[in-house]
Amino acid sequence: MKKALTAGLLSAFVAPGSGHFYLQHKRRALVFFVLAILSLGLLLQQVMQVAQVISLDIQTGVLPLDMGVIAAEVTKQTTATIRDGADKLMYGFILCWLIAILDSVRLGLKQDKQDAAAANNAPR
Repeated sequence: MKKALTAGLLSAFVAPGSGHFYLQHKRRALVFFVLAILSLGLLLQQVMQVAQVISLDIQTGVLPLDMGVIAAEVTKQTTATIRDGADKLMYGFILCWLIAILDSVRLGLKQDKQDAAAANNAPR
């Protein structure tokens, strides 16, 4: 399997930066991985805040133990959170992942060309 394909698949299905790590570009791998983890962590922090508000409302009796009412409140709180900027974090995470995939494929293609050139120039 070509390095470009392997690196792209690793970045797509394992984690952003894993294709770079495979290609021995450890600094780039670390940058993509840290960016993805940070954006995902901030997104999860906002989700946890929504969950805590809803659970507190349930515990204090503001929300009844009715699944329809709770589901409506989850939808309302989630919509408000997205409107307040969580969508930017989600798009940032997705964008980081896509750039990592494209960059790892680009670097893999470059290494594939170098390997082919080295094989053609090798003494026979």
